[in-house]
Amino acid sequence: MKLRFLILSAVLCFTTLAFAQNSECDADISVYREAFKQWDGKTSTANPVMVSAWRRVFLNCPGYKERTLTDGVKIVNNVLIKGTKDAALKEKYIDTLVMVYDARVQYFPQTKNGNQVGNIKGRLGLDLMAYPSRLEQSYMALKEAIDLEGNNSAYNFIDGYFMQTINMAKAGKVDESLIIEEYSRLMDIVEFNINRYTTEGNEKLLGNFTQTKNNLEGAVQPYANCEDLVRIYQKKFDAEPDNVELLNKIATVLSSRNCDKSDLYLAVAIKLHKLNPSPESAYFIGKRYLVDQEYGKAVSYLNEATKSTDKQSAQQAYKYLAQIMLKEGNWEQGRTYARKAIELDKTDGEPYMIIGYLYASSGKDCNLNPLHQKAVYWAAVDKFQKAKEVDPSMASKANEMIREYSKLFPTSEDAFFYNVFEGDEYQVECWINEKTKARFSNN
Repeated sequence: MKLRFLILSAVLCFTTLAFAQNSECDADISVYREAFKQWDGKTSTANPVMVSAWRRVFLNCPGYKERTLTDGVKIVNNVLIKGTKDAALKEKYIDTLVMVYDARVQYFPQTKNGNQVGNIKGRLGLDLMAYPSRLEQSYMALKEAIDLEGNNSAYNFIDGYFMQTINMAKAGKVDESLIIEEYSRLMDIVEFNINRYTTEGNEKLLGNFTQTKNNLEGAVQPYANCEDLVRIYQKKFDAEPDNVELLNKIATVLSSRNCDKSDLYLAVAIKLHKLNPSPESAYFIGKRYLVDQEYGKAVSYLNEATKSTDKQSAQQAYKYLAQIMLKEGNWEQGRTYARKAIELDKTDGEPYMIIGYLYASSGKDCNLNPLHQKAVYWAAVDKFQKAKEVDPSMASKANEMIREYSKLFPTSEDAFFYNVFEGDEYQVECWINEKTKARFSNN
């Protein structure tokens, strides 16, 4: 009985203390909030009572109300930090700002909409950008935000993080190569959101992410030309020539930035294929030999690359092979490769463009009669039309080709002798073997 009495007394004591503490916090919250409402939230001149009452709440019951912490960010930033010219004191106030954000992560990591730690970290990172002495803290906070939020990252977090990545590289705190690597990662997030908000019709957020894309493209330019990329990655390659992960990264970056004419690219591609032969490494070598117009070497590697589990790489390899066949006059094999590319991506208009070029280029080999030699241009224009139909981004180039090759159509006089008239169905023989519609040139 005595033990139960002692336990009950302890519980009552604890409850009384907690109630008393909450009552004191409520009183201080009421005081600082009243003054907070009168303050404009921007100027460093504020009622001292507001600051002292808020400080008591933060020190005694930081996890009591989340609003105390969101208000605290404004008070610390705009009253305490901006209100002092003492450098040492300012640094202490910045420490306080970090403590406020940390408390919010600790006590209020969740909202009704889910985890908000990434969002809190991002806001801290943006606030710390105002203070050069906190570059590393700002960078790390924004990095955590991006890592946690992924495709849901706010556009201003992305902007801020990339800027701080560049500043870290300038300060010698991270390698310059990180700029290119993070640019690629961030652009994937940006493109995802541009597509998302285009679909949703959210013009405001679409505009924000479009501007972020422009910001990133502008900021990366000093580091994105081939000369700089080769300089950055040559050192890494020389230091770790057998690091397969690094080699893949270098080859991917150089390829994506159209730097595949460099000696470094070829050296990396060959080394990668030697250490870890795969369709992906074969792709890198095949692309380089294609650039060098060494088509015989390119074909064997690109054929291997078509076996890649990465559908985009395999599809691109087929397109490269089709282009080589076009250059070498192997029309039918070129079409076979282009059709395989279409199978992998039916929304890509480029393979149809290639087939159109193949048809148009084969007229001299399909001269069964004067009409038929020109009928290949009907089949070619059909493919250019199809290209822009499935892929609106090809419209400009396709329309240009349609205009040019329409000039080469047979005339009605040419067709008259073969009993062919405007709009008639016509079978294009030779290797093409497709049906089309008769159309005539006025030239």
